[in-house]
Amino acid sequence: MKEINILITAIGGDIGSNIINILNAQEGVKFNVYGTDINEKNYSTDVVHKFYKVDRVSSKNYGKQIINIIRENSIEFIIPVAEMEIIWFNDNLNLFSELNTHILINKANIVKTFLNKLETSKILLSMKIKTPQTIELNKFNEEIDYPIIIKSKFSIYGKDLYIVKNRQQLENIKNTLKNYEHYIVQEYIGTIEDEYTTTVYKDKSSLEVITFKRKLTGGMTSFAEIRDEKILKNYEKIIATKLDLYGSINIQSRKVGNDFYIFEINPRFSSTIYIRNNFNFHDLIWWINSFNKEKLCKIDYSNKVEKSGYAILGYKYKFFKGDDNENR
Repeated sequence: MKEINILITAIGGDIGSNIINILNAQEGVKFNVYGTDINEKNYSTDVVHKFYKVDRVSSKNYGKQIINIIRENSIEFIIPVAEMEIIWFNDNLNLFSELNTHILINKANIVKTFLNKLETSKILLSMKIKTPQTIELNKFNEEIDYPIIIKSKFSIYGKDLYIVKNRQQLENIKNTLKNYEHYIVQEYIGTIEDEYTTTVYKDKSSLEVITFKRKLTGGMTSFAEIRDEKILKNYEKIIATKLDLYGSINIQSRKVGNDFYIFEINPRFSSTIYIRNNFNFHDLIWWINSFNKEKLCKIDYSNKVEKSGYAILGYKYKFFKGDDNENR
């Protein structure tokens, strides 16, 4: 059985953990999964081949630590999970040219555009795709009717989101924000009950789309039901084709009437990766296989993406006792 050494970052989070679950379940190939995280005690340390505690990306040591892990373990694939790490890998791709290591991140133009919510809005408008009106906070002069949303232009600077109902609330929030230039004002569209999450995967030979209507609980997708939305499919194909997508992106939208407004695009694997994998949407495996004509992972490509079904989030504790804890 072929063995592949693969490095997953940020394994303490739900995305990293679910990527590991998918890789460990593959048949016909054995993934030796190496994991990193800034926290030594996390949910996934017992399901990786070896765990490394690393510094934050902002540390000068981070790059050296990653390179050492690659060389020490002959890493063939790297999946950066956290957005700060995706930015770092995108900016330092030259470091890996001689290491024969494949890095699963999107092209630089996609990473830079979609990690910036203001630029995301601009490019969607240029494609004639509906999106909430978006203005920089420091240029906002009540051009948008209340209620409005204030949030960070870049997710890496914080995921705070404020729903503002009037001018007084706006002034109060502005007085609490430290970095004015990092925030945007966005039109409040639709309701949380009509929120959808779509994943688009594209490589040289295929383009696949799956959409879920979802319910969030505590920031997590607690319920997700597959929906076949033709308008969204059309939007996603336009985005993937015009930006020459090669990989996987996640798109957030709300339905208003009979139309959809896209308010965010994440240029990375998303938290529904494990859900969609169970509905034959194998974007993680497709992306890995796209680097090798022999298809490293043996999946049945004749199994089409499911057109109906739903997933419900459950809860489970994991326990580390005595020596198990000391050996991590």
